[in-house]
Amino acid sequence: MQLAIALSLLTLQPPVGFVSHYPMIPEGADVYGESGATVALVRAPWELIQPSEDEWLPEVIDEQLAWAEAEDVRLIYVIEAGPAHCANWVRELVREAGQTMVGADGGAASDPSIFSPVYVARMDDFVRRVVTEIHQRDTNGRVIAYNNGCEWWYPSDLTFSELDRAAFEREMAHRYGSVRAAREAWGLQPEGAVERPPVVFDGAGAVDSFGQLVDLRARVDASWCTPYEEALAVEPGTAYTFSAQVRTEDDLSGGALLQIAWLKPGSQPPIAITDSERVRTGGEWRTVSVTAEPSAGADRAWLHLKSQLRGTVEFRNVAFRSASDGATNLAPPIPAAGGKEEGLWGFSPWAAGVEEALVSERGDGALRTRYSPTLSDSPSARWVEDWFDFTGNAVAEFIGHVADVIRDAAPGAPIVTYLTFSFAAPFNWDYSYQHNIHPWRVFSARHYEGLGMQLAAADGDFHHITAGVDMVRHQGEPWLIDLQDFTAGVWIGSQAMTRTTLSGIASGARGVVYYCWWGTPDYDFYNVWPDGELEAMLSAGRDLLARCEGGAPAVDVAILHPMTVPYAGRGEPDPGRFMLLYKALRRLGLGIRIVASPSEVPASMPFLTLADVPADLPAQVRRFTEKGNTPPMFKFLGPPESVEALAARLAERLGAPVPEGPETFPWISSSGERSQLPVE
Repeated sequence: MQLAIALSLLTLQPPVGFVSHYPMIPEGADVYGESGATVALVRAPWELIQPSEDEWLPEVIDEQLAWAEAEDVRLIYVIEAGPAHCANWVRELVREAGQTMVGADGGAASDPSIFSPVYVARMDDFVRRVVTEIHQRDTNGRVIAYNNGCEWWYPSDLTFSELDRAAFEREMAHRYGSVRAAREAWGLQPEGAVERPPVVFDGAGAVDSFGQLVDLRARVDASWCTPYEEALAVEPGTAYTFSAQVRTEDDLSGGALLQIAWLKPGSQPPIAITDSERVRTGGEWRTVSVTAEPSAGADRAWLHLKSQLRGTVEFRNVAFRSASDGATNLAPPIPAAGGKEEGLWGFSPWAAGVEEALVSERGDGALRTRYSPTLSDSPSARWVEDWFDFTGNAVAEFIGHVADVIRDAAPGAPIVTYLTFSFAAPFNWDYSYQHNIHPWRVFSARHYEGLGMQLAAADGDFHHITAGVDMVRHQGEPWLIDLQDFTAGVWIGSQAMTRTTLSGIASGARGVVYYCWWGTPDYDFYNVWPDGELEAMLSAGRDLLARCEGGAPAVDVAILHPMTVPYAGRGEPDPGRFMLLYKALRRLGLGIRIVASPSEVPASMPFLTLADVPADLPAQVRRFTEKGNTPPMFKFLGPPESVEALAARLAERLGAPVPEGPETFPWISSSGERSQLPVE
């Protein structure tokens, strides 16, 4: 009976609400229902419910169910059992068994590998037990769905364990028929085991380009730094600016940056790090700076002029100044030509793939670092592609496995995914490969009642939301989970967030869960806007969900997503041209389906690729993060004339007029009538 109620509520009551950390964070919990929310996404934390192997503390479930009853909302339970939420006692067992994630240097990470038998067995036990507990205690049918975990990522640079390698070998032996055949396909000598290709990510999150996979030997981390023992004294609450002129040459990968390591009395490792942006200047001198206040408890600043570049880096005109005394340069000088001053700036080669290829020089008022390894036998593209195909599918299968365990404990229970890093898929796909999260793979691996994706706008640009929905809508019913504006946070205001909400629904989303009610600065919706604005946003979302019930978005054109494993300079350098193509079609008010392969295009549907974007149309983008601590998001900087010009060309080709007024979305009602849904 409970499950029948849950399934009907998923369709009959428009699901709109927030991630709630109740009862761990109780702020505003007593007025949650007054917002107009119909659902709340609550957490079943492994560490809290099962803090040790012999303890079981389910009281938090009773508190959440009683709260839902009092606020008259339905619950979606996120079962927190993925690697990022592994209970500490299980982490210790995994560490002792040598089954954690592992970095390229062989160092053990804190999270378990998804291939760890020790972890998976205990995860399965917890999931079964806690879902059974929730199901039995929910006597009033408050729970309408489960999330099969959240905080999903499996960082590529932490997949160097023997467990990863062995699983890859099994898969490749099956795919190619033998280990020998796999190695030959990759251009390796036939004898030997299947290995993980020695590549790592460089520059993911860079401001003006995608991160790239590079040969492990291309990675370097070195710095000119002030002596640790003579770190500069700083005053709490005072802002300091660290600046230098930087020039890079022969820059094949990586970049240069400035770094402040904050130290507290008696500490050995820094208590916090503040970095500037990482740059490559192409032979030109460029001023780079970073301004920050000392971290709490810090009394000294240890300055680093860092090279992470395969190429040559020079630093000059270094300064470290306080806001209270900008005239005084606290940084030590750089030796002039022939200068041999000791103790001013020392060179620290923290890591280099080929140590003998790293050279440092000082003099002429500049500090230089050169790293020029010869890499003639880098991994083949096919080897790298096979690896990322394997890891992407393995993560999708693991997420699906968690859903299987939930269904075993509560047969027929609706499952709505909480797929972190989905926001990366449309326009930030280097993150997708960096963290091995691809929504289309996850939703191909299992059937889900709701395709819940972490999606976010960027300074009000809701195309990050709608494009995410356009990528997976054909696989099921999308949900907007963790909905936010990553770049501006809640400070973007209710008008922009309402547009973002309605655009997601108009493109096909069937549920909305914002992040969050209270608990994360810059992203808390409770009590942030003037009275009535939050309620109005939720009311608008409920109304549009109800209006769209039984209908579906019209789909007029398919476009090919240009994502590819970013190795050896392949693929687009940034998402600018793809964003331009998408925005031009949205300017025409057309319904879009984004496909990963031409074979997915429905018969007779118009099909466009980046080849349809003229090279003479500029498409400027840059990554930003202005609020919170979320990954930087690409923003389309235009110019707007490019969108208008491409829209005009495509309108002629597709036989579609260029509409006037704000953007609208095409919708087919349950009776088959087509209309344009406004989101303003």
